[in-house]
Amino acid sequence: MVAGKTVCLRRLSRGDRALEVRFNRFLGHDKVTAERIIESWGDSTVAAVEGRHVLAIQDTSEIHFNTTPQRRRGLGEIGKGQ
Repeated sequence: MVAGKTVCLRRLSRGDRALEVRFNRFLGHDKVTAERIIESWGDSTVAAVEGRHVLAIQDTSEIHFNTTPQRRRGLGEIGKGQ
């Protein structure tokens, strides 16, 4: 999911239907929970960054021009293509 930059099982399987079914069965298993996945990723992340300086940047900026289509003056698309 991290390497493929998606959570869509069809995209993760790259068109391989058998792999898509395996992903789905794995995620549907009783022993597979979000908490255990996060714990596992957390453990491997701790090992990977040990002794390093880590900078985590997140940008949640959003620009919204609350206007009518007649007044946009070529501002371009935002959000869902509006």
